[in-house]
Amino acid sequence: MLQSSIWEDELRDMPYDGGPAVLWILRREGEDQSSPLQLLCGWKAAGATASVPLGLVMRVFQAGQPMEQFEESRNRRPPFCRAVPLVHADKVAGVMVVAATDQAPWPEAIRLWLEQAARRLGPLLPQMPSWPGTWLTAEPGSTPWQPSLFEPHELPPLHGSGKVTGIPLPRPMTIPGLPGAVGRSREMRRLATRVASVARSEVNVLLHGESGTGKEILAQALHQESGRRGRPFVGLNCAALPENLFESELFGHKAGAFTGAGRDKPGLLESAHGGTFFMDEIGDMPMALQIKLLRVMQERRVRRVGELESRPVDIRFVAATHKDLDQEIAAGRFRLDLFYRLKVVCLEIPPLRQRPEDVLPLLAFFLKKAGRDFSALRISDRAAAALHSWSWPGNVRELENEAARFVALHPQASRIRLGQLSQDIQESSGPSEAPVDLGSLRRLEDANELLERHLIRKAIAASEGRKASAARKLGLSRQGLYKKIARYGMTDLIGVAEG
Repeated sequence: MLQSSIWEDELRDMPYDGGPAVLWILRREGEDQSSPLQLLCGWKAAGATASVPLGLVMRVFQAGQPMEQFEESRNRRPPFCRAVPLVHADKVAGVMVVAATDQAPWPEAIRLWLEQAARRLGPLLPQMPSWPGTWLTAEPGSTPWQPSLFEPHELPPLHGSGKVTGIPLPRPMTIPGLPGAVGRSREMRRLATRVASVARSEVNVLLHGESGTGKEILAQALHQESGRRGRPFVGLNCAALPENLFESELFGHKAGAFTGAGRDKPGLLESAHGGTFFMDEIGDMPMALQIKLLRVMQERRVRRVGELESRPVDIRFVAATHKDLDQEIAAGRFRLDLFYRLKVVCLEIPPLRQRPEDVLPLLAFFLKKAGRDFSALRISDRAAAALHSWSWPGNVRELENEAARFVALHPQASRIRLGQLSQDIQESSGPSEAPVDLGSLRRLEDANELLERHLIRKAIAASEGRKASAARKLGLSRQGLYKKIARYGMTDLIGVAEG
């Protein structure tokens, strides 16, 4: 039971994408280099068939340092394989190994998880019971160690009996430096580092990111990590306020300044004195208000509507937008001088599709928020793969809605299956060819496929479904176009009008 609980606990945080993966924990029974190894834990997913890379394991024992390798396989892409030492009593007493196809988009997250898990498991290594019949031996030969094979499908199941289906959901860990933000991606860790650096200054910050990426959470992190953390944080959504109320809300008003102004009212800018004022969707602020806001930023004084005297304010401005402000400026809808006042530092928030390793931790977080115990849930390989391959046009907000939908429709489910997800996500098993996805960092081979899929759809749409015409636009024969459609599994195009 101890073995199961230890391994289940570590497996929960593995950055798994639903694809083929294998993990092993090995312990050396003795201090001599020729001592046999015992396989303590083994796990595989999605039909993985990789074998224990014993040569790599022995090199880790000898060097005491993590090592990785890429081996040829029958697949187009070689597997990613990394082995890290398990240290007990200042000696390398075991090795932890993970192997996955290098299609997995987050090898850095796998490395980080392995190193953290190894530090936790090392001291527990002597307590971990062994499975009978899982001894491995390596005989020294002309090379340092001859490889020995041990297929994961021969291993006993994780819990000792019965078949384990799916994996446990990861713990929703907060990103250090970003209070309220959940994830483990390299992109968000780098963003947290920049936030920590910028927060200590007093400069204005412009946040740029798609809708639903969590711009207000980032603004609050800038406030909490700054010297203003004990002062007010005041937010305003510029797109949600009617234009006729904008000035009064922003600057406040004097009693009798206009019909309905029965008493003095401080504005939001005045309320943020000493703290941080956050303006979401700044690109939707009316032009007349932009001029007055610029004056406040220059003079650091606010005048209520209907008053002659202005009041000093000490405010740090943080603005956010999903719009391209350069285009808004060119169109005459946003002031260039205000843009440069705000954009002392610009922080880009990556969309969720560019950091898929954050999907499952965020899902667990939103399930917990919706009242489900995520620790009692498992997720199937196919469901995990579909969630990771979906482009998430609504970003984190869309994922929150998906979690709420699951809780509402499947309150008694113990496992998240593909058929329980939204229809769009169920159909997302292949790579998306949306133009916005082409900007994501990926292998050139994958990028070429995405580009071809996108251009095929665009050509067929421009040809009103006529394949011969679309093929000519792409410089292909009609047969060549059909071959590519079949190769990429774009079956929905087969029924489009012929011509």
